[in-house]
Amino acid sequence: MTEIRQHQAPRQLRAAADDPLEEVRSSFLRMAERFRPEEATDVDATWVVDVAGRGPTTIHVRGEHCLVSPGAVEHPTASLSTDPTTWVDLVDGRTDGISAFLRGHLQVEGDLNLALRLETLFHPGPGATRAVQTRRTRVRGNVLESVVSGTGTPVLLLHGLGASKVSFLPTFDGLADDHEVHALDLPGFGKSDRPLPAGRRYSMAWMADQVHGYIVRNRLREVHVVGNSMGGRIALELALRHPRSVRSVVGLGSAVAFDEYQRLGNVLRLLQPQWAGVAPFPMRRAWVEGLIRDMFHDPTRVPAANLRAAAEEALTGLGDRGYRLALLACARRLGCERATGRKGFWRRFEGLSVPSYWIFGRHDNLVSCEYAERVQRAVPAARVELWEDVGHVPQFELPERTNEVLLDWLDRLDRSH
Repeated sequence: MTEIRQHQAPRQLRAAADDPLEEVRSSFLRMAERFRPEEATDVDATWVVDVAGRGPTTIHVRGEHCLVSPGAVEHPTASLSTDPTTWVDLVDGRTDGISAFLRGHLQVEGDLNLALRLETLFHPGPGATRAVQTRRTRVRGNVLESVVSGTGTPVLLLHGLGASKVSFLPTFDGLADDHEVHALDLPGFGKSDRPLPAGRRYSMAWMADQVHGYIVRNRLREVHVVGNSMGGRIALELALRHPRSVRSVVGLGSAVAFDEYQRLGNVLRLLQPQWAGVAPFPMRRAWVEGLIRDMFHDPTRVPAANLRAAAEEALTGLGDRGYRLALLACARRLGCERATGRKGFWRRFEGLSVPSYWIFGRHDNLVSCEYAERVQRAVPAARVELWEDVGHVPQFELPERTNEVLLDWLDRLDRSH
């Protein structure tokens, strides 16, 4: 595990200039002085920052070296566009990149995960009220990457199939003022390692054990675990296998043992279609953007630039063989899961002992809203809600409402503990 160390950078005097573009120039100098080489040993990336009215600047980090130079390089790892005020506020810590991105004040193209990491490679600015850190934790031979911010009761965010930690940015931003929030890249996705899908790898039990290893290695206790889609299924498995480590489970559009697909289970168990991922997927950007839009009841609630960035992330992932193998392996494992019987999903679900909260969307095209009633029957003590105006990713489609109910849930449980 990479040890994360907090440093207080020397306070820098802001340039005494009325010209905001002169302040931007000065901000890049202050930024370079706050570089944290110990956090960049595994990095080789370029970021082009285009501040309106000034033109592009390139930040190149390679190992323990950082170079800031005027102009733009071809094919940067990520491109960031913003206005002068937002950029200076980012550098000085009065805002952070996640907040600026979610408000539409910062546009990102390219690798979203590395765009997110840029901020973590520098000491926080003098106005920072919270720091965002990147952690790389080794668990049973695999390195798992996460972003961490805040203090207080730990909350762990688990993304869905094919996604990454950036799919939880609104929740991460909304909870980190009051809790220690960890957004994790599950094995096979984001910037975590992608082991080959052999043996029990990518089963929900194996994924839960990997997450539990992350919890143990980071010395977290009684963690609230929030999962979207497959992440909700893994959160449930984690609570069933390691209940002492889990304070509560929250599922947002959580994957369940899909009863309607049980006839395909025997075929999926016999075949191993995940190896088809060795070959590239012929995916077009329009198709990917369409699939992402289908996850929302009303995609206009999300800035178009953010939807494009999500599509870019998905296309980048599909270009990686390890990602494709992990994607198909997880999908196969979910499809193979037995719904009924002594060891079936629903019988095991009834044994859940930790508090749980499940939110389903009326317009979810991936997980039927009818499972809300099935979950309630399986665990009568659980809190189950059906939201009428949301699709599969409530944390992005209705972030303020999602954060509000999550904060209420977490605070109520923490007060009663």
